[in-house]
Amino acid sequence: MRVALAHLGKRPSVSELLQALLPLLERAQGEGALALLLPELVLGKQGEDTLPQALKALAEENRIPVLAGFLAPGPRNRLGIFPQGPFYDKVHPYLASDEEGDEGIAPGEGPVIWEFRGKRFGLALCYDLDFPELFRSYALMGAEGFLVGSAWPGEYQELLSVLARARAAENQAYLLLANRADTGSPSLAVAPDGRLLGLRHEEGVLLVDLDFAFLEEYRARYPILRHRRPEAYRLW
Repeated sequence: MRVALAHLGKRPSVSELLQALLPLLERAQGEGALALLLPELVLGKQGEDTLPQALKALAEENRIPVLAGFLAPGPRNRLGIFPQGPFYDKVHPYLASDEEGDEGIAPGEGPVIWEFRGKRFGLALCYDLDFPELFRSYALMGAEGFLVGSAWPGEYQELLSVLARARAAENQAYLLLANRADTGSPSLAVAPDGRLLGLRHEEGVLLVDLDFAFLEEYRARYPILRHRRPEAYRLW
């Protein structure tokens, strides 16, 4: 299964976003990608009501699922799958004092699984990476991959790499992360054994091939999830 990640900076309007996105979508489809993952808050903190409708139309016209992060009513920091959903609301808002923080954002209620072409993917946004419990929950729900929209600050890009590789390796799942190009951190993809599969710093598309036969064989040979002993470290 081939998935495309759009390494794209935020745009000031829906029309400018679509103008920048169309060539990336065409490239993704031309290279055989079955879905396109966009970053977190692709319009920044703007809550343009027309964005969901525009992304829905784009996905329907091009017959490809488009996953994008945007500001939803609530307000909620949301990752939506267009044209038909589901929608994930960021469980862990980042409470900072600068404009990139999530002050005033209502937290999401819990994990959301997307079932696509017979596979299960857990959805997440940026700061969620710091919380392994969310990704372990997805693994226990049968997720074989994680799809993450992000706007990760460039000064912490080494931490981004560490956390992304850890979340993938400890749960033996693919992790695909589309980062906003204006933040200074790359978009990246990680294999279930923690190997870095791809990295992109410039605006454009990162294509990633998911080998589920490898995933099945690797989990059978090295069954981390079956070796868990939750009774030994339960805190209550």
